[in-house]
Amino acid sequence: MSASGEVRYDLIVRGGALVIPGVGRVRADVGIAGGRIVALAEALPGEAAEVYDATGKTVLPGLFDPHTHIGNERSYDEEAETETRAAVLGGVTTIGIFLRSLDDSYTKHLPAFRRAMDTVSYVDSVFHPQIFTDEQIAEIPRYAAEYGIRSFKFYMSGLPGIVKSVSDDVLLRGFRAVAGLGPDAVACVHCETGALIELARRELQTKPEGTLADWELAHPAEAEALAIQTALHLAGTAGAHLYVVHLSSRQGLDVVRRGRRQGLRFTVETTTPYLGIASDDPNGFLAKAVPPVRTRDHHDALWQGVLEGSINTVGTDNTSRCRATKQPEAGLHGARPGLPVLGTHLPVLLHHGRERGVPLEVLVDCATRAPAKVYGIYPQKGTIAVGSDADLAIVDLDLERVVRADELLGMSDFSPFEGKRLRGWPVATIKGGRIVARDGRIVGPPTGRYLPREARDRAPEVDWLRRPG
Repeated sequence: MSASGEVRYDLIVRGGALVIPGVGRVRADVGIAGGRIVALAEALPGEAAEVYDATGKTVLPGLFDPHTHIGNERSYDEEAETETRAAVLGGVTTIGIFLRSLDDSYTKHLPAFRRAMDTVSYVDSVFHPQIFTDEQIAEIPRYAAEYGIRSFKFYMSGLPGIVKSVSDDVLLRGFRAVAGLGPDAVACVHCETGALIELARRELQTKPEGTLADWELAHPAEAEALAIQTALHLAGTAGAHLYVVHLSSRQGLDVVRRGRRQGLRFTVETTTPYLGIASDDPNGFLAKAVPPVRTRDHHDALWQGVLEGSINTVGTDNTSRCRATKQPEAGLHGARPGLPVLGTHLPVLLHHGRERGVPLEVLVDCATRAPAKVYGIYPQKGTIAVGSDADLAIVDLDLERVVRADELLGMSDFSPFEGKRLRGWPVATIKGGRIVARDGRIVGPPTGRYLPREARDRAPEVDWLRRPG
């Protein structure tokens, strides 16, 4: 409290229109102290060391991107800095990282992974180790006890030379181990049926060059749909909470809807590339991903899934690459998958969501509250409320910019959205009560922390059927 008797804050965000998931749009000032939100009120009285004038702007909770990959191209430490820098510039303040160790125990790697996120990261983070071996399955309780990890990933179909697939028996044993942690633990699954993909790829060997549209044929939508059916059955058998990552197809969504009608409780994610890039994109193999970006009828279906609530969360599946290693000129089979999209996550959601008529409240919920609830960090993250972390994205909904990779501040020298004009960009990001990004520049130091999670006695909560308005 100041000498005049008024409450004193570290930072006040004044005059903005807040979008609070589950509440709606609220006109209020935000009072911040000690890294947390401590007051919300119209014309908030009191003094502050710093005031941000958000008049005419929209204030969102800092985004939680639940699906990222760090350290696939360069060292983990280097990407922990560069990719989180791009994230925070783009309004993302927390990320979920899928860790990869193909053969050995994560106990050899977790200390270094955590140290990087505690020292050079601009955003907070949770870990989802990818599970491949019997040793890793056996150690799942240890990862939970020692590192507060409550979510794990399994690949039903791998990527040749990059990631191994796991058989159904490994999947079932892994699900049982995850379920054994408690009802809040989450089994994340890359849902594609490997045998169907192998068949499709063999049939495409006659097209060594090909196009991005041909790549869609290499990962048919039916392979995704069948794998989701299998994963739902095995998760139900094991009693595990299933989280379907990066849903990409209309056929996959049909399976999701059937599961919902049957009363199954599971969570579904899509990503901004599947909502904003089509298989006829002029950037060609710069947009190569697994699963592939698809035709516009799949876009239509996925956006409807977001609107109706069949799809609960939206992430990015960010995997940063440089053009030299992406090798788009290597054609259909030689170009590498992986998209650097953290910095465009929020603008793509805002731009295409507006075009589709999806309410802003729905978009914000999918990118903040819903993933925070699923992964056990709500209400610390994912909302604007007294007591929550002071992580905010301040957005100009009418600001139009052309995407240029060098302005996104990640390690990649290209963006699959390169050259596209998007409407709706963050103009400032507040992380932990400090302004760290402003007007396209980083203006604060990295203050990210790894977030160990505690066990909870209930299953992940999301709004299974969202009702807009």
